[in-house]
This record gives sequence, C-alpha cells and structure tokens, in this order.
Amino acid sequence: MGIYLLPNEHLVLQGERGWLEWEEQVAEDYDFPYSWRGKTYFLTCNGNCPREKRPIQCRTFPLTPHFTGEGNLLLIWETLKLPYSCPLLVRKEPLATEFISTLYKAWQILTTDPLIKDLVNYDSRNRERATAVIEPVWPENL
Repeated sequence: MGIYLLPNEHLVLQGERGWLEWEEQVAEDYDFPYSWRGKTYFLTCNGNCPREKRPIQCRTFPLTPHFTGEGNLLLIWETLKLPYSCPLLVRKEPLATEFISTLYKAWQILTTDPLIKDLVNYDSRNRERATAVIEPVWPENL
C-alpha cells in the first residue's frame, strides 16, 4: 500500500530515506482533479514508518475530509476499499474528541489551499457517485 502526497507535502518529507520509497508521477496520468498538473509523489512505507513523519492522510486515517454538496466540510469514516481490515473502521471504534476536533481544524486550514480543496471536493463527488456510505464523525454527531 502507498499514498499520494498532498501538494507541496513532498517538501516536508524530501530528506526522508530508508523507511519509505518515492515514486514521482505525472498527475495528469492518474485520477486527480483537473487542477492538478505536473509532478505528484506516491510513497510506500517499508512497515517501519515513524508516526511523527507519516504523510498527513496517514496521520488522519481512519477519517477523511468530505465536502457536502453545499460545500460544508465534514470528517467522515474512510470509504476506500482496502486490501486489509482495519479494526477502527470495521467496529467504528470511538476516537478521542480532541483528535477529531484538531483534525477538523487542520482540514479547515488545509482546504484553504486551492489544490487540496479541489482534491477533497473531487473525492467527495466521486464518493457520492459511487453511492458510498458517508458516515460523518464531525461536526454532526459530536
């Protein structure tokens, strides 16, 4: 498994070696919003990922940002089909309110970047088209 980095996230991780492998790819060749152009980075971890250095989307798992059709930001349980079973997703394990609140604030800031906002909106619309079950975690049900 691996993950695509958010725009400019590679700058934070660029000196990291040993625990991850880098692939530089062309965004237009993959499933990204139209606004994403040029280089994008895909990382895979060797299984010994330092928690404090993981990419943002790894740190925020099992939650993911989602924009409603009205443009409101929610945090929802991840809807991607995964090749493994995550107990947090299967059982919808309760998460610390402070973690959820901090995560929500972080995504509010991150989505002020137009490219990240486009990605979250793109993923949100794709989830809805795929009729994924969207289970809000914040702010609706806390």
